[in-house]
Order: sequence, then C-alpha cells, then structure tokens
Amino acid sequence: MQALSQEQIERLKKEAIASFVKAANAPFIVAVIGQTGVGKSSLINALFNTELKTDAVKPCTMTVEKVVFKGNKGGELWFYDLPGIGESESADARYLEDYKQKLIEADVVLWCLHCDNRSVTFDVIALNKILASFSLEKQAQLMSKITFVLTKADTLSHPAWLLAKLDNTWGMFAPGKFTREILDQKAEYYQETFLRPYSHGIVSRTYNDGNFKIDDPRFSWDTYSIVFQGFMDATTLSELKANYPHYQEVFKRLYQNYQVIPCSSSFRFNLNKLMLVIVNKMGQEAIARFNNFLNDQLDKLPFAKAKEYSNLIVIDPNKNRKLFDLTETRI
Repeated sequence: MQALSQEQIERLKKEAIASFVKAANAPFIVAVIGQTGVGKSSLINALFNTELKTDAVKPCTMTVEKVVFKGNKGGELWFYDLPGIGESESADARYLEDYKQKLIEADVVLWCLHCDNRSVTFDVIALNKILASFSLEKQAQLMSKITFVLTKADTLSHPAWLLAKLDNTWGMFAPGKFTREILDQKAEYYQETFLRPYSHGIVSRTYNDGNFKIDDPRFSWDTYSIVFQGFMDATTLSELKANYPHYQEVFKRLYQNYQVIPCSSSFRFNLNKLMLVIVNKMGQEAIARFNNFLNDQLDKLPFAKAKEYSNLIVIDPNKNRKLFDLTETRI
C-alpha cells in the first residue's frame, strides 16, 4: 500500500476538520404536527414571539412552514410547522407523507392534541399510518423523538384558573386543584394510549452532567449522554428515585421525555417545561447552544393582557345596565 504524501495528509486533515465543524454546526430540527385547529402555529408563536398566521375559523397552514431561531452560542434551531390533518381525505394522504419525512429528519417532534377533545382515534390512526412502513425497531426509534402536547389547556371549563399577580407588570396563570387533576388524568390517558404500545423499544435520552453509574441493565451511558431503554412510568420513576436518590434529577429529565405536556399558548402555561423537554431531548450540545430559550419569562404574560382572558361581564337585562365588569376591576 502506497504511503500518502504530506500534501494528501494535509488535505485529509482539512476535510476531516471541515466535516466535524459542519456536523457541530448542523441545525437542530423540531417538527410540529397534529390535527388542524389544535394550535400548532399559535404554540410556536408563544414560544418564540413569532407571527405565524392563525385563524379561529379556517386552516391557515397549507404547506410546510420553516421558522429559524439562532442559539446564543452559534447554531440554529429549525421549527417546521406542518399542515394540520383532518381537512380532507386527499389532503391528509399528502400531508401524512410530509409527516413521515419530517419524523425521519427531525431531532424532536411535537405531536399536538387538543386538550378538550376526548377522542384519540383519529390521531392513533394517523400515527399508525405513518409508522406502518417502518420496522418495529425503527418505529420505536421514531416514537422516542415524539413529545405529545395537550394544547389549549385554557379551554377546559370551570372551575376558574388562578392568576398570580407577580408585580405591577407581570402575571402567571396556573390551574386550580380540580383543573390540574383533570389535566394530569388526561396526560396519563394519552401517555398510555400513544406511548405504552411502543414500550418494548422506546428510549429516553438526556445529557450526562456528572459521573453517572448505575447497576441496572435498562441504562446505558457515556461521557455525554444517558439512555434509558423502555417506558418509564410514574411507578418506575419513584422506584429509581428511592433506590438511587443522588440521581433524582437525571431520572426526572428522563421521565419528562415520556410525559404528555398540557400547555396553553394564550395563558403561556407550561411553555418553559415544554422548552426544557425539547432542548433536553436534543442533548448536552443543545443545552449549551440554546439555553437562551430557557427562562421563566416563557410562562409569564403582561398582567393587563391576562385580565382580558377573565372577561366576565354581568348585566341586568330588565334594567338594561351593567352590574359588574371584571375587566374594569382593579386587582
């Protein structure tokens, strides 16, 4: 075998470095999919203060829309807002092919489900159609990318949500006890419906920020990442925390990757938690590059704006006069 010349060695070095730099700076991709009208575009707008077109009556996203965000340490985060399925049979067939392609390309997929819709049949059928052409191993790999999001949590009716006035400018919404219980039950139901069937091969991955070492065959790890093989439910999480209390934060991050997350774009509820899951799923490198997206401001909104969502007006129809207007009440 003929030895390489010095010129060839230098050229190979440059090519290797260029390839490494290209890989290191490759964009992270997040695809947002779900039925029409579940609030995919609104969710992206709330997360990044963008202005994707939304409409309360008719579908707006008819083609795949790409939105690019810059990280604080270089690199880009690409969000793909996909058309909503459920418009027509012919449109759905075309859109499902887009979904399949983006599911392969994306690092993380947000599958949006309307929080106040108790029927999951349509989404289950759509998911099964997308995955049908893949092997069981590939199906589990693709399912590991998906985070299911219950959108429009604010549409759940009585009792009322709680609005905390943080100062003279900012407010923060939180569900009351009964509403939170309903949200938790819905999240658990969707988790069992969509994720449990793939428990044989699904994995959860998080970054390794210390000397992780555990005697459990379900875990594997290296210097940069920790992987849990299988489905981690609440019972498994509790057992792991009890047996290895010094790794509780690791287990919590791994468990969050399996959680179905209720959120509200209007109330900005749970947006920071959702962003944490997105970045965590992309790994340690993403944590460093996109931690400018992680801040408690995601869950806050101007208090004056928050009051607009509590627009109760009581009138006396017999005397044709207003008795009480919450939007005019000083708090």
